[in-house]
Amino acid sequence: MIVLSLGMNRMQASTEGRGVRRIVEGGLDMVERSSQQVGRCGELLVQYHLLKHGVDSASPTTDKGIDLVAFHGTNQKAVTIQVKTSSHRSDSTSKWLHWQIPEDCPSMYVAAVDLEDNRFWLLETARFKKESQQSGEEYRLWWYIPEHRPERATMKRQEDFSEFEMDIAVPRIFPLGDGQD
Repeated sequence: MIVLSLGMNRMQASTEGRGVRRIVEGGLDMVERSSQQVGRCGELLVQYHLLKHGVDSASPTTDKGIDLVAFHGTNQKAVTIQVKTSSHRSDSTSKWLHWQIPEDCPSMYVAAVDLEDNRFWLLETARFKKESQQSGEEYRLWWYIPEHRPERATMKRQEDFSEFEMDIAVPRIFPLGDGQD
């Protein structure tokens, strides 16, 4: 086991079988995941919440910029979703989330997933681009996590996107009536 000491915080890292690395920080045991695993976790989180709202979804066989096709039988409307997953990023004074999509993103919606808090926001792709900063051929959306925003910050706040939170956006996109199939 490797023990790293970072000021008042103690972090332990150990290597376990099959190259899985476990990190223990402040008593919290986290597994370091590959980018594919992080992305798949985000897709499954979105599918889970869609299903809780009575919306079926499936992953296409190949990834061409659409991660999920979602459908609810009562309104005969299928939508395509690009899922982008982020974990909290931080520096000495703040924490934020960051997602990016290509300029030619073909999906109708983007699900911006906060994997650490098990939440997501569902934005129309055009709205995601409008709220983002364009960098070359990509659109990047950043926002600060509540209580971790510097006083002079210019980046957006998580609270600015409350209308796109999963439990608000899903019923708006898929009007389900009484929720029965």
